[in-house]
Amino acid sequence: MGEHVRDSYAEAARRDLSTQQPTAGTVHDLGNLIQIALSAINRIVRDPSVPVSPSLEPVIANARTALLRAGALVRETMSRAQASRRDVEETNVSACLTEVEALIRCVCDPRIQLEVRVASGLPSAKCDRLGLQNAVLNLVFNARDAMPDGGLISIDATAVQGHVAFIELRIVDGGIGMTQETVARAFEPFFTTRASGLGGVGLPMVKHFALEHGGSIDIESTLGVGTTVILRVPAVPPELDVGETDQPTLGNG
Repeated sequence: MGEHVRDSYAEAARRDLSTQQPTAGTVHDLGNLIQIALSAINRIVRDPSVPVSPSLEPVIANARTALLRAGALVRETMSRAQASRRDVEETNVSACLTEVEALIRCVCDPRIQLEVRVASGLPSAKCDRLGLQNAVLNLVFNARDAMPDGGLISIDATAVQGHVAFIELRIVDGGIGMTQETVARAFEPFFTTRASGLGGVGLPMVKHFALEHGGSIDIESTLGVGTTVILRVPAVPPELDVGETDQPTLGNG
């Protein structure tokens, strides 16, 4: 019996290794491609012989920011493969969402309206800043994909008091919604209602981020009406919070 168990563990280890090696190789190659794209953008920006329309300057800036974030994500992924933990820091949610909003507006269809609201005096979140931004981006892109004809996506950030204080982010869309069967499987890795290879990774990653930081994520959805995703991450206790205390409501569009 003991030998059978050892063989089972050995086989599982071999399967994990066979999965991790090509994944690590893909991530490494992706990092190289990101560097090439980033270098190309930097060259265009710095070359005085290349005229750039003022209207395109923010587009190029957002593309550069996205590539820098992608590069940081690749480095983080490689570090995590070596059992490194995320950095937990005091994250100013308002500033964090301002950066995310700029990226979202750059890639979303003009028919998608975005509203971002941050409660006044919201405490800082106790989490990895890049991880929070990636989580919100994943959730907003899911909401966007659920509204092929356009519509409104809202992001509301508030404080929730209890035994432990949390920052609650609600991402709401008026899209196609999900059945309860789909909601029950939404966090399964590689489960998707889209075409093969086009999804099934974002929500599991967001859930992993939330749980890793002592938070949570829930989905409320009605088919044909829309979906609300509630992401919670711990808040920094008031006596320790050195972030901004007056965080204004962000823009509408």
